Amino acid sequence: MAQNEQVSRYEINRNVRTIFTRHDADLTRIDYSFMGSTVYLDGDIIKPDGDFSMQEIESIAREISAIPHVRDVQFNLNNLIVVSSGDSWRVTRTKKSTSTKGVAYQSGSQGDSTIVIENAEDLTVVLDDLQANSKKEK
Repeated sequence: MAQNEQVSRYEINRNVRTIFTRHDADLTRIDYSFMGSTVYLDGDIIKPDGDFSMQEIESIAREISAIPHVRDVQFNLNNLIVVSSGDSWRVTRTKKSTSTKGVAYQSGSQGDSTIVIENAEDLTVVLDDLQANSKKEK
């Protein structure tokens, strides 16, 4: 690809974000990045009020793969397995998505220390627990 024909990864990322927005995906739960000629997706693809149907996920995958200069889409999702099979996409739900209210869960792989807490607690209780745990570790 010639220097003046190079595609901006920011433009591709903007197009991916537009697709997710158009489908009302929860953008706080999905990470996306374009490198080389591949779009990488990590996290959970869900709606703010629940899960997508398999057909909706396939539609999103088709739209992303149709973006100019995108040759591949790599899915590394917590809640879905999405595999290209020729002209179609095979979508399988891996587990119930973590959109259930009142649950704390840890996401990602072994090295990820992200903890999402969906049930608010009184700050003084949390601080007391942290203080008690730090004393136990000493």
